[in-house]
Amino acid sequence: MLEKEIDRVWSSEVKEMILTEEEKTNFEKARECWICKNPFEDGEKKVRDHCHYSGKFRGATHNKCNLLFRKPKHVPVIFHKLSGYDSHHFIKNLGKTQG
Repeated sequence: MLEKEIDRVWSSEVKEMILTEEEKTNFEKARECWICKNPFEDGEKKVRDHCHYSGKFRGATHNKCNLLFRKPKHVPVIFHKLSGYDSHHFIKNLGKTQG
């Protein structure tokens, strides 16, 4: 079932960071946080941010920015053209289930 597969992926363990030699160099040379775009202050520790699903390195960031940039706890769902036959079933039952 699709719901179980989505839950498995979203609740899985954090993947280990994948970092190429070029990305290591880019991290060392980074002068600003890729998330907030503010510069790193002298002596301020920068950290490596990565995608927790794929392990892909995203960039150098402030520790605070990295901690605030978390995996979402929900899956956004967008409905398009709900004028079809079954749309009333979705609308009637929105918010009735837990989780």
